[in-house]
Amino acid sequence: MIASLTAASAAAGSLTGWISDASCGASNASAEKSARDCAERCIKSGAPAVFVSDADHKVYKIAGNTKVMDHLQHKVQVTGEVKGDTITIKEIKKAD
Repeated sequence: MIASLTAASAAAGSLTGWISDASCGASNASAEKSARDCAERCIKSGAPAVFVSDADHKVYKIAGNTKVMDHLQHKVQVTGEVKGDTITIKEIKKAD
């Protein structure tokens, strides 16, 4: 008899997308000034920041202490580790 155990998958790599707020998620993931301003207002008011992948609009919770507030007005490239619906960001920078 062969037993198989599966662990939560973890993928490390780089993703491009937007920092948004948990309240609006993917709907604020664009270059529109109103979306950027709304995400900033909501995060400053206490809504958790999230990362929204540009490729598939998947919303990820952000783990760890990152400087997302410095990147609310532009698209970002994040490097880190994804586990389920959470990304631990190791590096964040303005996307090209």
